[in-house]
Amino acid sequence: MRINKNLASINIYREYSKNLIKQGSSLERVSSGIKINNSKEDPNAMAQSERFRMQIRGLQMAGNNAQDGVSMLQTAEGSLDGITSMLQRVRELVVQAGGTTTDLDKEVIQKEITQMLSGVDDMANNNEFNGVKLLNVGDATGATGVATGAIGMVTGVISGEKIVIPTYNLTASGLKLRDGTTDKVDVVNVDTAVCLGLVDTALDAIMGARSKFGALENRFQSSSDSTTEISDKIQSAESGIRDTDLATELMEYSKYNLLVEAGTAMMVQSNQLPQNALKILENVRSR
Repeated sequence: MRINKNLASINIYREYSKNLIKQGSSLERVSSGIKINNSKEDPNAMAQSERFRMQIRGLQMAGNNAQDGVSMLQTAEGSLDGITSMLQRVRELVVQAGGTTTDLDKEVIQKEITQMLSGVDDMANNNEFNGVKLLNVGDATGATGVATGAIGMVTGVISGEKIVIPTYNLTASGLKLRDGTTDKVDVVNVDTAVCLGLVDTALDAIMGARSKFGALENRFQSSSDSTTEISDKIQSAESGIRDTDLATELMEYSKYNLLVEAGTAMMVQSNQLPQNALKILENVRSR
């Protein structure tokens, strides 16, 4: 029996301190819902979890890009539908001008054609999505309906995973229906057959652009669905590594809670040992 150093109490306190730390860690896992709160608990699992999280966030942003691509193409489709309607009206007017019409009638028809072509310009020039334009990019030097450029949108987390959207010049000038401010579709001064050929070529160009955008819209939607599904699978895997199993952790917390309480009780008992030694000394002195 020693008075200077209470080894029994020291040993009990050491184990008590260990259990108290474990109890605190268990409580942190329960309260946060996260099994690995810092890298020292499981360095390998922490690294794997962070890689998963990096991939998940990348996939989520790629999914947003794909949805933006769908929205942008839908915006362009709205303008292309309007341009198609205007060119269909221009074609009707050209056919009408080729009938039993006077020169005065043709002049009136031409005024409406000019307004329709200006409407085509307005549709192409004013169509944009978040500042990005698809229908009035480039110049009118290329063949009618040929893409003048492209916009690449990232749709995955691996380098090179992107969808390329072509851009067009579908203004009246780009469609070869106008040369500067002069209408090439001029039923007053140009043969009706020539005018019809110009309008039909322009309509073919519009249909080609609409078909391309429609196919890309389906591709973007498919990419978005696939990205979301992959992201969900990876989140499930990351959850298995990082998230707390509350049932198991609550049992661990209860175990360490009992050990801490037992340690506290035992320290009270062990701290009485020096007092017992003093009582023995008092008995010796009284004799």
